[in-house]
Amino acid sequence: MAVKALTSLVVRARSLEWNVLHKGSEKQAPPSAHQAELDPGENRKTILEGLDTEQERLVGEIRAKCGSLPPPISIGIPASWVLLRIAELPAGSPDELKSMTELQVDKFSPFPVDESAVSYELLHEHEGHCRLLLSAIRTDVINKLAEALRAAGLQPKWVDVNVLGWWRLLKDAGEVKPAGSQIFVILDESACDIIVATAGIPVALRSLSGMEDIPPEEMDEEIARETVYTLSSLDLEGPGPQPAEISIWHRGEPPAGLIARFAAPFSMVATPRSLESLPPLSEGLLRRAESRAEGTLNLAPAAWEAAENAKRDRRRMIASTLLVAGLWLGGMAILFGGIQFQKQRLTALEKELTALKVPAENVRAIRDRAEELRKYMDRSRSGLECLREVSDRLPPGIELDSFNYHKSKTLEMAGVADTYATITDFKKDLEKSDLFTTTELTRTRRVPRGEEFKIICTLPGGGPP
Repeated sequence: MAVKALTSLVVRARSLEWNVLHKGSEKQAPPSAHQAELDPGENRKTILEGLDTEQERLVGEIRAKCGSLPPPISIGIPASWVLLRIAELPAGSPDELKSMTELQVDKFSPFPVDESAVSYELLHEHEGHCRLLLSAIRTDVINKLAEALRAAGLQPKWVDVNVLGWWRLLKDAGEVKPAGSQIFVILDESACDIIVATAGIPVALRSLSGMEDIPPEEMDEEIARETVYTLSSLDLEGPGPQPAEISIWHRGEPPAGLIARFAAPFSMVATPRSLESLPPLSEGLLRRAESRAEGTLNLAPAAWEAAENAKRDRRRMIASTLLVAGLWLGGMAILFGGIQFQKQRLTALEKELTALKVPAENVRAIRDRAEELRKYMDRSRSGLECLREVSDRLPPGIELDSFNYHKSKTLEMAGVADTYATITDFKKDLEKSDLFTTTELTRTRRVPRGEEFKIICTLPGGGPP
């Protein structure tokens, strides 16, 4: 799922630096760094130490100075907090490399692996082997920092190391050469990071902290001595790199004393370079977070991801529940709304029917009277016309005793015939008449005079009287 923003947060000994990248807009604003100094407290050298005694005050200070930073947040911590070692291992899948990393860390870590957050950075892979930066930090240390950040309203997702942010900036600035060996000494506030690289790939990392507590001369000597020790350890492990150049990255005035210290052991000139010529450290970590993939170091404890997944599952479950409830309520609203609408419609139609009932009855009465008048005026089916039709069709041998005419309805005839066949012939002949719609022989019986009968003829639109 694409994120709309990305934040990097650099944690130094006494300060925080952050950078926010907003995504998804056509005119994407470039990231800009912000920094805030924090007071770790009396007799406390770092923010981490201050959290032991003054967490509530520091949380309030972080909240006030950082404000609300959009997630996800990648935090960078000083390399001096982390156990770091570069190792050559057989190439493998990410799961295999993770298992090998845990085995290697267990060999040099002073604390158990199950109490640590362990990760690796894939530095280089070639011919079935890979160079990894192995890293470990106590879980309680990183959790203490994360707890304070969460209390301040910040939600860390990944844990990076500051020295890797500097390495990314050096590479992007073209300071890392693809051939030869280089030593980068990075002086950032009270921290000193040393990177030894060969053919553009780190072969050793060292970090010093607490430099502000010792005199400048001793600090210079300590940095030079640590650099010599690092190169000596590489010589013991194999043919050590012959440094082609030493660059000292600093803030403010060039460290003349340190430059002089490097000239003695190496018989080489150390070149001072200003950190102000590089983008802020937070931007280096932001670039790493933006291009994060398998093999990118992440010291966030596994419990963070589990908690985030559980929280995401809860949100999805709540969203699904709300969706189902919304659909159900919507369905009920439509159902009851439809019923209510039908009731209102029925009521309206009943009122309309009631209003039309009297006019309809009046129209019906007028129509009936008109029909009666039409029938009265229609002489084509009058009693005389019926008598004429019957007389024309009356065969010999039949004598009519009665002739009852019901206006526009029926004609009833009764009489006596010589034979039954004469009656049926008479009936069939009447059926051929256009004056009658139906002809019914209702009864016959034998009498001394002959066959007595009764015939009912129905006129158009008529029926029983």
